[in-house]
Amino acid sequence: MAKCVECVPGFSRRSFLRFSLGAGAMGAVPHSLLAQQTQAKQASGRTAKAVIMLWMGGGPTQIDTWDPKPGSRNAGDFKAIDTTGGPLMKFSDQMKVSATQGKNMTIVRSVNTHEGSHERGTSLMHIGINPVQGLEIPPTGTVVSYEKGKKDFPLPHFIAIDPPLIPQATTFGDDYMPFRLANAENPIPNIRRNVDSGRDKDRASLLLDQNKEWDGKRQQKEVSKVEAAYVKSEDVMNTPLLKAFNYHEEPAELRTAYGDRFGINCLLARRLVAAGCSFVEIGMGGWDMHADVAGNCKRMLPTLDAGMGTLIRDLAEKDMLKETLVIWCGEFGRTPSINAGKGRDHHADGFSVVMAGGGLAGGRVYGDTGPNGDQCQKMVPIHNLFATMYQACGIDGNKKYETEGRKIKYVSMNGSVSTSGTPIKELF
Repeated sequence: MAKCVECVPGFSRRSFLRFSLGAGAMGAVPHSLLAQQTQAKQASGRTAKAVIMLWMGGGPTQIDTWDPKPGSRNAGDFKAIDTTGGPLMKFSDQMKVSATQGKNMTIVRSVNTHEGSHERGTSLMHIGINPVQGLEIPPTGTVVSYEKGKKDFPLPHFIAIDPPLIPQATTFGDDYMPFRLANAENPIPNIRRNVDSGRDKDRASLLLDQNKEWDGKRQQKEVSKVEAAYVKSEDVMNTPLLKAFNYHEEPAELRTAYGDRFGINCLLARRLVAAGCSFVEIGMGGWDMHADVAGNCKRMLPTLDAGMGTLIRDLAEKDMLKETLVIWCGEFGRTPSINAGKGRDHHADGFSVVMAGGGLAGGRVYGDTGPNGDQCQKMVPIHNLFATMYQACGIDGNKKYETEGRKIKYVSMNGSVSTSGTPIKELF
């Protein structure tokens, strides 16, 4: 039975106010910058209008997923299987559902960041450049949400479900910062109203009206932000788009195909982008496999495969994939060689990132890590990877924004204005 809109998970006035005020307290956007940003909005062609990022916290193993090495000394416990993406696209035999979607997928097997720290790697894979001291660098979700988001959209543009610690920046205003959402199976108890929606709106109007005199004598930013956040929260609570959270409306067979918690979050993401959200990030942790990589993969890969493979198939069947870019990644990969604990260690010099949809052609493999996984060819640095992702979304990676008086490109090497990234043309 479908859950009623009043019982949707993760949203409440309290949680939305906390998000709005927490973001607002970090600073306002200069009027001149807002004007520049408004003028710079670009129209999208046959490119992604929304992005779903599947974040594998801890650093997923590429050899046991998208870059198997059958017959090599580093092969591990899994066999390689064919996919619908052609002879060069082999997956681990734990990725059977995803293998049926190879024709829609793009595998970049040679990403190089040289960053083996979890914290710095997570930041790098979200913002695309090494952090610049004293500067707020917006993450991909903020950039995509700003560039592709609909004006006056009542839901948050950028929703993060079970996410890692995402870098935050107020560069484009509070509306484009990540809104952390509780898991779909963990609803917020105070979501229910104790009056009907009409009376609820009347109460909100009365509260704002009663505060006018007090507010007028105290011209404080925080006061206006509280009121703006309250109005925004009321818009959220009363929009019909809240139905997007009622994933129980989906056929039981489809919900079963998506699988458990991670898969249901993938289904929720599909519904959110269909409703108009620009960026949804879903976290799945547990990939820091320094020991027993085979056992851990046997436990986790079926969940990943069901959720991701079904998501891509579902988007394709609903004719949403061309306008939705799916990105699978973590902070780095894992070493080709097995350590003494039968695990794999951190590896940032030749790991896989998977994409599907948007402006990408699909059925493509780029880069090679050699027969044993330790000889990376056609290396893809982080700025070229981000340039590719932004081009798939119809976003100009050379566009500049201003932060702390300094102009930064969306895609650059270490924040340099003079350098930029180059999209991988073979993927389009």
